[in-house]
Amino acid sequence: MQSDTQNVCYFRKRSHEFKAVKIRTSALNSTLTHYPTNKVIRLKNMTCPYCGCDLTTVPVISKEHVVGRKFVPKGKLNRHWNLIVNACEPCNNRKADLEDDISAITLQFEGEKANPNYDSATKEEASRKATNAISRRTKKPVKYSHENIKFSLPFGSNITCNFNFVSPPQIDEKRAFALARLQLTGFFYWITYQKNKKRGYCWPGDFHPLIIVRRTDYGNKIITDFADAVSNWAPCVIGHTAEGFYSICIRHYPDTKCWSWAIEWNYSMRLVGFLGDRSVAKSIIDTLGPLEMNHQDLGNGNYIRFRTETPLVDNDDNLFAEATPLLGD
Repeated sequence: MQSDTQNVCYFRKRSHEFKAVKIRTSALNSTLTHYPTNKVIRLKNMTCPYCGCDLTTVPVISKEHVVGRKFVPKGKLNRHWNLIVNACEPCNNRKADLEDDISAITLQFEGEKANPNYDSATKEEASRKATNAISRRTKKPVKYSHENIKFSLPFGSNITCNFNFVSPPQIDEKRAFALARLQLTGFFYWITYQKNKKRGYCWPGDFHPLIIVRRTDYGNKIITDFADAVSNWAPCVIGHTAEGFYSICIRHYPDTKCWSWAIEWNYSMRLVGFLGDRSVAKSIIDTLGPLEMNHQDLGNGNYIRFRTETPLVDNDDNLFAEATPLLGD
């Protein structure tokens, strides 16, 4: 039996633009619409959410699932909400290419303890994707894309110890943030969508990615400080779908053109950052705690820096939580 919290979508926009199924209004007049967990959100837009082109002028209009059906494990989106838009074919293809190896890599679990939500079907699909998908980082099948770090450490005058560390397949960071940006663009397009004009909009300003973390490091200082710093910003979208294999949150800082965002992919990776006003984003980033690094000299001027990953205690997880927004939004 799956929890309702694994498939829930809240969003905030002007009530005259959307007929709410359920509306919850806080004491500070910030309204979130609770959208049905089993209903697809379908826009009939005539501009591409990703590049802004006029879709009436393109030869092919693609039906685009903002949360790719093949990005999460097979069948997990059945009877659960998703956002579907019209998009131009080049943008649709570009997003599908990003989803390919990123999906395969994020589904490579690190043992039952790390991902208790991975059932046998998910594990089988993870294995299949690892064989078929090519890592854009290593140019090899994901199955063979583990990475090695080797170094030697001198002990005394006559002894040298050799070390070999093996990591699971890694995502190319630029590709990860490129996919996150496209997904965020789709959701921002939705919350600014004007039905009469058949179009939505992108945020003003820039895209500011902050950090990517694996599940085993969800408790690191940067991402937990980030979650605390933006927890009382006004939520625009809080969504969980595909039985929890996809989560997204967009929050707005009152009286500014700055939004925070957080995404989780396949119970295994979280990405966070900001949209819009760089100065506001920087003022928050400057308050985030640094990661504690260990330093080890290797001799001859060489060294290695490393740190221990920090798991997150479930009760301390507020990255996607609702909170009372600040006055003014």
